[in-house]
Amino acid sequence: MPAGRHVLRSEEQGRDARADGARRASVRLEGEATFEGPLGPARVLQLSRCDADLMTSREFRETTVDRSGERRTRIEFDEGDGLVRMRRGDELAETPYLTSFRDPLSMLRELRRADAAAQRIRIPMLGKVVEARSLGMVELTTELGPKQARAYQLHPGGSWLWIDAEPPHPILKLTQRTPDGLVDAVLVKIAHGTELPGWDAEEGRGGTKKRSKRRRRRRGRGGRSRSRKNE
Repeated sequence: MPAGRHVLRSEEQGRDARADGARRASVRLEGEATFEGPLGPARVLQLSRCDADLMTSREFRETTVDRSGERRTRIEFDEGDGLVRMRRGDELAETPYLTSFRDPLSMLRELRRADAAAQRIRIPMLGKVVEARSLGMVELTTELGPKQARAYQLHPGGSWLWIDAEPPHPILKLTQRTPDGLVDAVLVKIAHGTELPGWDAEEGRGGTKKRSKRRRRRRGRGGRSRSRKNE
């Protein structure tokens, strides 16, 4: 049954000069999920700023609004100071910057750009290392027509991910486990625009051209994953 919608947006920013003379671009990523019906009402906004090429996180923010109120988390990955700073409400914590961490949105970006032949992809995140295990190529019937997709299962957590084999490799389907069962996010539209409303609200400035992907969330039945036809 319909459970809400999920919109992903991205915007590449200018390349910054580095001490070695190289220039690195950053990218702003935004994921906005709104839930209704059996899972809601709720809204989860995730914002990421990461290296456009390496996908290493520079900043991650998450705001959740539901029946219990609003909760905000902000994480800064300061490679220069060698620290990761996390603020949640009035609490502030620091931990050593031990490796080039990814956040949930930069992890998805990395998997979209992964080598199609890779069987296992290890992605370091705060508190754990996520491993994406290839399940091979599958064919999906989508609202954009039939698609060949690279399929992955993520560990820990047991989520599944299907990525279009053709550039720019959009995510065709994402299945996640929740306390209420499985939730499928299925691609229904790819669009171009000029705004990142979440980042713009945080920073008080407009964005530039980016690519956005909109998914409709559906709730699975019986705790089992399956590919739906004509979604």
